[in-house]
Amino acid sequence: MAQKVKSEKNKSVKKTKSNSKVNKYKSEIKELTLELEKKSSELDSFKDKNIRLLAEFDNFKRRSISERKQTTKYSGESLIKDLLPIIDDFSRTIESVKEESLLKDGILLVKNKLQKTFEENGINSFDSIGTKFNPELHEALMSQESDECDEGIILNEFEKGYKYHDKILRHAKVVVSKLKQED
Repeated sequence: MAQKVKSEKNKSVKKTKSNSKVNKYKSEIKELTLELEKKSSELDSFKDKNIRLLAEFDNFKRRSISERKQTTKYSGESLIKDLLPIIDDFSRTIESVKEESLLKDGILLVKNKLQKTFEENGINSFDSIGTKFNPELHEALMSQESDECDEGIILNEFEKGYKYHDKILRHAKVVVSKLKQED
């Protein structure tokens, strides 16, 4: 009987040892599961951060390319603005000389060459007389009463307006019609 008690005691000790091992393994599995969940969460966070950085970089590249195109497209803008008064001076000189002369023909030739060069490079003047006043294209210097046309129509142009590709380089300086005031 002593042997039977010993044997049951051994079995009980073995069960306790195996239960403690099982509990130890369960505890380790729980810890590893928690650690795996934590690492998985960190990985998701890094993936999200990586996607955002890639999108940000793509936006930066697009913006840089667009800015370079704009810079190239409008690179000579300040020089062109400086040349516009010279064309105006040529026009005024041609208008002021009444008789035909070689000098007038020479000035007209130079002015036409300069205008042709402008047009080849995307710089164009626009006509304003007879059109409706548009504040995006025109600068009204004064208004004049007129019964010949509707209100807001451009009657005269002091300076031509110019566009450089799709951008207004200089607004046309104009006189705009207004309705006659009845006394």
